[in-house]
Formats: sequence, C-alpha cells, structure tokens
Amino acid sequence: MKVFYNGPIHTMDQHAAKAVVVEGNKIIDVLETIDHNQYKNAEWIDLKGCAMFPGFVDTHIHLVGTGKALLGVRLNDDTDIEVIKQKIKQAAIDAPEDGYIVCEGYNDNQLNGYKISRSELDEITHKKVIVKRVCRHAAVVNSSVFEAMNISEDVEDMPGGHYERTDGKLNGWVHDLAMEEIVLQSLNETETSLTQYVNYGIQKMHEAGLTGVHTEDLAYYNNPLAVLKSYKNVIKDLPMRINILRHTDVIETVISNTKDYYNDFLYEDAMKFYIDGALGGRTALFYEPYNDDPSTSGLQLYTVEELEALVKKARALDTNVAVHMIGDYGCELVLNAIEKYPPKKGRDRLIHCSFLNETLIKRISKLPVICDIQPSFVASDFPFAIDRVGHERIRFSYPWKTLLEHHIVCGGGSDSPIEDYRPMTGIDAAVNRKAPNDSSDGYNIVEALTVEEAIRLYTVEAAKVANRSDSFGTITKGKMADFTILKQDPFQVERHLLHTIEVAMTVVDGKIVYQS
Repeated sequence: MKVFYNGPIHTMDQHAAKAVVVEGNKIIDVLETIDHNQYKNAEWIDLKGCAMFPGFVDTHIHLVGTGKALLGVRLNDDTDIEVIKQKIKQAAIDAPEDGYIVCEGYNDNQLNGYKISRSELDEITHKKVIVKRVCRHAAVVNSSVFEAMNISEDVEDMPGGHYERTDGKLNGWVHDLAMEEIVLQSLNETETSLTQYVNYGIQKMHEAGLTGVHTEDLAYYNNPLAVLKSYKNVIKDLPMRINILRHTDVIETVISNTKDYYNDFLYEDAMKFYIDGALGGRTALFYEPYNDDPSTSGLQLYTVEELEALVKKARALDTNVAVHMIGDYGCELVLNAIEKYPPKKGRDRLIHCSFLNETLIKRISKLPVICDIQPSFVASDFPFAIDRVGHERIRFSYPWKTLLEHHIVCGGGSDSPIEDYRPMTGIDAAVNRKAPNDSSDGYNIVEALTVEEAIRLYTVEAAKVANRSDSFGTITKGKMADFTILKQDPFQVERHLLHTIEVAMTVVDGKIVYQS
C-alpha cells in the first residue's frame, strides 16, 4: 500500500485532496485530511511539493514511429540546411549499400521555405535516401530511390498521390500515397527491431509523464502482427495503457489474429484511414484553392463512393471509424458519410479537425463523434498557415475553444513523431497558441484554452475518448492508479513557461515507472 502526500493533488473531479491511497493498481481512498495513523503500515511517498494529476494520456501518437525516429536520423530541430546535409552525409557513411537512409522531421518552415532537392541528395550520396517532411505526408528522395522503384521521368500521379516537378523534371518530392509506396519499399523491420523501438519510445514517454497512448502503427512495418507482438513484449516490464487504432488495410488480419489479445494495457480501437493530406505540402483538402497556390485545393484520397464503402466496412466489422482530416472539405466528406451510415455503438473519431467553419462545427456537435486534436499543430503551423489559407479561413483554424463550447469531446494528442510527444508542450500550445520562441501574442487567440481546459484534454477528456471514464481521467476512489506528477504546479506557473515544467514521477498501474 502507498500513500502519496505533501503536494497539490489535482483530482480533476472538483474534490479536494491532501493524500491519495493506492493498494495494488487501484485508488482505494482520497483523503481530505492527513492522519498518518490511519494508514501507518503503508509506504508514505512524499511529493515534496510536486503537483499530482491523473495520468496524462496522448490520444493520437505513433508509438513505433516515435521510438524509431528517436533512435534514427532526426531533423525536427534543425534550422540550418548545411547541418541537415551533414547529418545525411554522416548517416550514409555507416549505411549498407543495399539499405535505405531514412531521415525524419525535415521542416522547410524552419528553413525559410527552403526545400532540399533530389539533385542535392544525389551530391551527398549514391545510397538510397528518403527524407520525410515533418508532416509525414511528403518526402524527398534521391535518384537511387527512383531507380530502385523503377520510377521514370514520365511517371504519372496516382489517385491520392503526387510526384512534384520543377521545370518539368522530377525534383524528388513525393506526396501522400506516392510517398507511402516508396516508404513501404524501404522497410525491413522484424519483431526484434520493432520491440526495440517500442521499448525506447515507452521509456521516453514515461519520462514525459505519459501513462497511456492511443497509437496507430499496424500498417507501416511489413507485418501488423509483429507490431502487436512488440507491444506485448514491452508492456510486461514497462506498463503503458495502449489503445490500438487499426488501419483499414490490415484490420481484418488483426481481428482474425487477436482473439483474447486485449487486457488492461492493450485495447482495441477504431478503424483508421485518411481522407486528405497535410497543410505543409498543400495536400489538405479545402473547398477553395490554397491562397499561396491557386492551382490546387488539396488531395482527396478517396472518392465519395470509396469513402462510404470504408465506413460501411467498419460498421460490418462492428467498429467505429477514425479518420484523418485537416481541410474543411475533407471534414465535410467524412461527416456526410457518418451521417449516412451512423455507428451502431460508440463514437467515431475525427482526427485533427484543423480547419473548420461554423456549419461544420454545428454538425459535429450533433453527431456521436469525438475530436482527436493536436494543440502543437498551432505552434508549428503558424505563421505559415496564414499564407496557405488566407485570413478568412484562419478564423476557424484549430478551433479548440469553440469545439469545447459546443460540448464536443476533445482528446489531446501530439501526432509524434510529427510533433513533440511531451504533454506539457501540447498544453503550452493550447493555452498560448504559438511556439515558445514566437514573440507574437499568439494566433487566433480567441480559441485559446485555459490551463485547466488544456490539462483536461489529456486526462478527463482523454478518458472519454477511450470510453473508459469509469477507470481513468480523474483521481477518484476505485479508479486505476495512474498518475503524472510534475515538479511545478501548472496552475501557479506563468503561462508562457508551461512547456518548461518537468516531470518528477510517473505512476502506471500503481507502479512508479519513472522518477527524476
């Protein structure tokens, strides 16, 4: 038995607490006054003034991808193209001749719009190189990759996929399904390598205070069953609550091989697919053309008929859908399909919902759905988002406050490795609506959340997203003993410093899995 005491304890259920009593993996008491004689045989854990919360949960992440990115060539923080080129050159020295060098996190917005080209990669190395843009909906490759894939200069775009050209020649940039085909060719993962990625990813997430994640990895690493096994291999020693979203391409295989698979740490979740791309590569789907490129309004990855068939497929499999949508028209297409074929039970998941309008928000509020939002997108997409869509469409971009005012359930996610997986980074972005190093007052600040609303995204609301409010989300007697303990109290810290708050301790299933 453990008793946590001597720090602000934020139960998130409006009840005051001076101490929390845990036996095994459950909260057995929440004390408003402390009496050491009441639990004199317990282990009393002194919080030393640190702030205790229900366990933080990330409702949208790529667990395998995060572990792999953290162990690989990572470009997310680089603002100098010469540094990036040097990293690729260094990686090429040790890379096998027949393998691929895969780099994550290239962000042209941090490079004054500079987009490295196929010819520049050719100058660095003859080995096959794939540099993924930070959004993971676009990548640039060198000529060796095109040769390995037999992609010639006269290649045509595919439905949902685009090959970019400069002066009529392939410049190496590939988008969405065109990129996915190339990335799949580069993969050679095994259960051993996947387990390594999951193990490292969970370690780092524990350090960030995460006790649970909703992840979508199954369709990207050769064998979905090997990915599932990697989760199971790791959580025996590193407990983490994992909701598993199942991509439409592999869901039948997963369902037929996961009888008796799920438990208190592994939960089956909705069927995932995409309707559009991303803002950075101008493949998010809008009603109107892009403000800075009137030649396109984005990519529609499925026809209306194909989209409806996917929704009907999920219903036949007795599950909900989880659909990636960034642009306003992409959202409308998905809402049309959900309204036509509503879920038999539970709630569908609208992922990102980055650009909406008043009509779409009202429609969402009337449907059995949740919005799976990523506050850090605001910090990374502005100010370039204004260039992409213009000032009129910006008003209902990342409209988290309006969604909450319409009583729409919203869970907080990172989409790591695209964004930083640390919850305090997302909480900071939800409150301040800008990057920490941005000197502006914030963007579309009318949609900023309070600190409490932002923390609820990762606690109370996250439990609703998982449909497990009976077990998680608040520090309440009878619920699971999952806690995030911070070195400073977010309610007492100046709001622009929220991202600097460090984690003191993470508790999952009653076990201390991280302590600084």
